[in-house]
Amino acid sequence: MDQEMEVWQQEFQELIQAEKPWDQWTLKLDRRLTPNLLQPYWKQHQQSVFARFQCSRCSRSWASAQVQVLFHMHWNKRTSMGQVKMRVFAQRCRKCSQPSFEIPEFTEENISRILNNLVSKILKECYGERFKSMEEIPTIKDCPLKGAHDSDNCEACLRGFCARRGLDLATQSRTSPSFFSTSSSEEISSSTPSPTRSSTTEDSVTGNTQMKKEEALHRPRANSNHQGQSIIQVSTLGEDLYSHIAQNLTHRNVVVCCCAIIVLILIVVVVVIAVKLTN
Repeated sequence: MDQEMEVWQQEFQELIQAEKPWDQWTLKLDRRLTPNLLQPYWKQHQQSVFARFQCSRCSRSWASAQVQVLFHMHWNKRTSMGQVKMRVFAQRCRKCSQPSFEIPEFTEENISRILNNLVSKILKECYGERFKSMEEIPTIKDCPLKGAHDSDNCEACLRGFCARRGLDLATQSRTSPSFFSTSSSEEISSSTPSPTRSSTTEDSVTGNTQMKKEEALHRPRANSNHQGQSIIQVSTLGEDLYSHIAQNLTHRNVVVCCCAIIVLILIVVVVVIAVKLTN
């Protein structure tokens, strides 16, 4: 990777200078770079790309489309200087007993595509140029791939940084039986009593049954419920009767008041007529 780094740096300078010729950017390799662990005002960009590997022990070669490439980037507007830190996650051979992690090998075309995506991210996150169409360019797979991603031998997966690892775990959780349902069935089976019991247990069960029978004999009959229902019905009838009487009394009061008013009006009329006749 150290030898290829010159290719990465040269390609990056050509791409970033074509977009920002008055700014100065650097690209450096940092094997301690950690996803989502950013310094203040730094931005992150991560890609899953295609690359090839070769085991340094058995010379076996393989390819993967889930190679994780991580970038951390920062631009100082005051000084017009920017810097990018880069890390490429390795994989190891699954055939060897004690394999070491191998650095991936990229074609020049895929290096250009990866860095094009990086520059687009820099323009968007550091310069705020969000109006351009910046769809990520996929890397070229120069050979057919078979089988699932080898998470057990992927450095990013083992460190919990691989996006593919999360997808595989989500798929397993949907297809595998639930842990909680298994444990609950075990609890049910463990709580089932054994067919062989001691005489002490049988005696206690018999005594409990006899006590329940005696409690049932002394328990009040269901007629108590009927008595309670009768009391409720009587109280309800009493409330209805009281409401009916109150309504009647109110009606009578209105009639009496109306009659009194009419009588008073008649008396006034009679008095007025008598006074006029007298005059």
